[in-house]
Amino acid sequence: MTTSTIEPIFKQFNLNKKETEAFLELIKIGASPVSKWAQHTKIKRSSMYVIMEKLLKTGLVSTFAYGNIQHVQPIAVSKITTLLDQRQREIETTKSILNTELPELLALEKASSIIPKVKFYEGLLRVEAMYDEVLREKFFCAFFHPERVKTMMPNYYHKIAITLRNNGGRAKELLVNYQDAEEYKRLYKSARHEIAILPKGVTFSSDTIITKDKIFLVGYSKDTIVGTEIWNNELAQTQLTLFELLWNTYSKK
Repeated sequence: MTTSTIEPIFKQFNLNKKETEAFLELIKIGASPVSKWAQHTKIKRSSMYVIMEKLLKTGLVSTFAYGNIQHVQPIAVSKITTLLDQRQREIETTKSILNTELPELLALEKASSIIPKVKFYEGLLRVEAMYDEVLREKFFCAFFHPERVKTMMPNYYHKIAITLRNNGGRAKELLVNYQDAEEYKRLYKSARHEIAILPKGVTFSSDTIITKDKIFLVGYSKDTIVGTEIWNNELAQTQLTLFELLWNTYSKK
C-alpha cells in the first residue's frame, strides 16, 4: 500500500497529502504525544498542532491526557467506514434540505443583479459537471466531434443522447465527419434529437454547445479537457443564427 493509492479515501475528509501521511504515521505508531508524532513524521511541532486540529474536526483522531501530557489517538481503522457512512448521510440530508429550499434559492438567484458571465472548467470531472448543466437545458444546438468525446469522455458519448431521450429534451447536433459519426447518428437520431453530419474536411478545434442564453466551449488536448461557459443572451442568439444557417445547408444532404 502506498500513500498515492490510499489518498483518495482521505480526500473525502478534505485531507491533503501531507495530512494523510501524518494520519497514516499515527496509525503505525499508535497513541502518542504530539512531540513524538511530529518526530516520526518529520513535521515541525507547530505545524503538527495545526494538522491535529484538522484531524480532530474530521473525527479521525481524538486526544486524551496521560501523565499530564496530551496524547493523540487515531480512530480504529475499522471505524473509518462508519465515518464515511456518516458523511454520506449528512450529504443526503443536506441535499434533501436543498431540494426543499431550491425554489426560494432560485428566486433569489434570478433577483440578483450580479450574474457570473464566464465560468471556466478544467479537467475531466469539472467538464463533466459542465455537461450535466447543459443536459438540464430544455434545448441546445451543438457542433460535436464524436470521436473526441468517445475517446476523452466515453461516459458522455452515450449519456448525452440517453438523457435527452429520458428527460424529453430537444437537440440539434452537427457532427464532424469521422468514423464514429455515422454510428452515433444511427443510434440516436430521432424527431427530438436531430443529427446531421458535416462534409469531410469540415472540422472544428473545439466543440460548441449553444442554448437560449449560454455558449459552452469544450477544448481537448492530449492530456486534459477544458470548458468555458459564456452567459450572454445576445452572443448565444448570434451563435444560434449561425448554427441554423449551417444546419439548413447540411441537414438536407
